[in-house]
Amino acid sequence: MPEALLSARSGEFPTFETSDFAGEGSFYFDLVRLEDRDDIPRGFLHRHNYYHLLWMTRASGTHTLDFAHFDVRDHAVFFLSPGQVHAWTSSLKPHGYVLNFSTDFFARMFPRADDVAKLPFFQPARGNSVLYLTQAQHDDMLPLLREMECEARDRRPGFPDVVRSCLLILLTRLRRLCPDNEPASGVGPHQALARRFAILVETHYLRFGTIGQYAEALCVSERQLNDAVKRTVARTASQMVQERVVLEAKRWLSNTETGIAEIAFRLNIEDPAYFARFFKKQTGLTPGDFRRKHCRPLD
Repeated sequence: MPEALLSARSGEFPTFETSDFAGEGSFYFDLVRLEDRDDIPRGFLHRHNYYHLLWMTRASGTHTLDFAHFDVRDHAVFFLSPGQVHAWTSSLKPHGYVLNFSTDFFARMFPRADDVAKLPFFQPARGNSVLYLTQAQHDDMLPLLREMECEARDRRPGFPDVVRSCLLILLTRLRRLCPDNEPASGVGPHQALARRFAILVETHYLRFGTIGQYAEALCVSERQLNDAVKRTVARTASQMVQERVVLEAKRWLSNTETGIAEIAFRLNIEDPAYFARFFKKQTGLTPGDFRRKHCRPLD
C-alpha cells in the first residue's frame, strides 16, 4: 500500500498525509531503510504533513528543499518540518534511514514549546536543514537508529518509550553539531518568547491576520511580543510574518507554473497588484522576475 497522498488541485504540490512504513493504518512513528524502498528517492516536488528525517549512510545526488539546493552525499542528515517542499535524487542506490514522526508524537517528546525551539534544524527560517557528519560522527550515532529499528519492528511492551528515548538522544546529539548551538546557560525569556512566536508563525501565518492574535495565543501583550522579537532577531513581529509569507510565495514561484494571481489568492492576498508590490519590496524582484531567475529545479 503506497503512502497516502492528498489529491491537489492543478499546480499544487502533492502532500503525503500519512505513511505505511510501519505497516499500520494509524500514523505515529515509523522508520525504514532507504535501501529497502524502491520508491525512494522521490524526484518530484512534494510535501509531508509530518516531520521527516533523512539519514544518508551512502548516497550521491541533489536535494532541492524549498528553493535551495543541497548536495546529497555520504553521512548527510536532512531535516524537514511539516509543509516544506522538497525532492531529491541519487545517482546510486541510497543506503540509510528515513524517520517519519507525527506532530503529536513530537509534542509528546517536547510538551513545552520552549523545548521544541531548541532544535534549530526543525525551524526552516534558521537555515539548519542539513548536517554533514564525519564518518566517526555517523558511526557513533548509527546504533541509535538500529535500536529504534528493532523496537519499531518487534513492538515489545513499552517500545514507544524506548523509541522516544532513542530519538531524543539522537536529536540532542545532532543539535550539539549545529553551528548556532545554544550556550550551556540556555536562553533568556525574550529569546524563548521569540522562538515560541516563530513556531506559531510557521503553523498560523495564513490563519492569523494580526499580531494581536499571535500575542493572545502566546498569552502576552503585543508590546511584549514585539519587544522580545526585536531584542532577539532585530526585526519586528510583523516582519517575521511577512518573511514567512514571502517564503511560501517563493516556493510556489520557483517550483510551479501556478499563476501569480492564484498564488496571491492562496496566500490570502486578494489584490494581485498589491501582492506584486509587497513581494518586490521584500525581495527586490517582481514575482515574474523571481520566477525567471529561479527555474524549476527538478522535472
